Amino acid sequence: MGSKIAVLSLGGTISMTESKSGGVVPTLSGEDLLKQFGVADTQIEASVHSVRSLASAQLSPADLVEVAAKAREIAPEVSGIVITQGTDTIEETAFALDLWGPRDIPVVVTGAMRHPDAPGSDGAANFRDAIVAASCKELIGLGTVVVMDGEVHAARFVTKKHTATVRAFTSSPIGMLGWVKEGAVDVLVNGLRPELPALAPPSVDKALPDVAVLKSWLGDDGRLAARLPELGFAGAVVEGMGGGHVHPDMAEQLQAASRKLPVIISTRVVGSHVLESTYGFVGSEIDLRRRGILLGGWLTTGKLHLLLVTLLATEASIDEIRQSLQCFRGG
Repeated sequence: MGSKIAVLSLGGTISMTESKSGGVVPTLSGEDLLKQFGVADTQIEASVHSVRSLASAQLSPADLVEVAAKAREIAPEVSGIVITQGTDTIEETAFALDLWGPRDIPVVVTGAMRHPDAPGSDGAANFRDAIVAASCKELIGLGTVVVMDGEVHAARFVTKKHTATVRAFTSSPIGMLGWVKEGAVDVLVNGLRPELPALAPPSVDKALPDVAVLKSWLGDDGRLAARLPELGFAGAVVEGMGGGHVHPDMAEQLQAASRKLPVIISTRVVGSHVLESTYGFVGSEIDLRRRGILLGGWLTTGKLHLLLVTLLATEASIDEIRQSLQCFRGG
């Protein structure tokens, strides 16, 4: 008996064609992708659900809540699920599915770096590889994965490292989980199970809390951070320098803001983590923790944003937020 794979299409470069006004825009539906790219293995039956037709930078957390709900709804009827979308936010979508999606079947997110009409387009290969991966039982229990350029990456670790090349994704610090070859998946890292917090997925019928994302810079005095509460934000993720460090003036403003809303510090260093107990200067990780700032561990800024949105949507306490961050060596 063959596998039944559901494809949820959100748009992105994989579905884009040239527009008369210049540039490429999403035009192909999920049905168009299936018709154009096909499925290599005749033992795999694929069905398509066109959920959105957007560039991935146009997606919102509410869109991801909806696609995760759709994935949970259809999961009992299929062997695996593929989500197609643009690569700008593919790591956020994959992480959202890791948190909110089904965990008893493979869930695979894919896209394309080059649109279907471009020379050397990678869409067809990625689409077919993703369907193969979604039918692979060895991926069950490894969490949501991203399949691009024949490589399989865990949602928790994957990041985009290039804006144009087809080999645009990497995983730090562990590397890829495996690769797709000859119509099958070689899982290179057996036994790697995601340590994820047990979180209820946000409701599609309820507005999500607003979480701000700030990038701290050399000499940042924190004027933007000071306005977070009055602007109505329910929480904030601040991307710090180095091991999760900010200017002393910024530290003062973050402390004031943290009395009214949860604030998490991340690092701009890709593939690394926020330190916990090395530096003690004003604005360091030790200083920020003493001021009530939460440490983001090794999650990237965008993934911390989605995690905090999830936690605030379920009215988690500051202690519950800290406990969830501990799954990613933060807190």
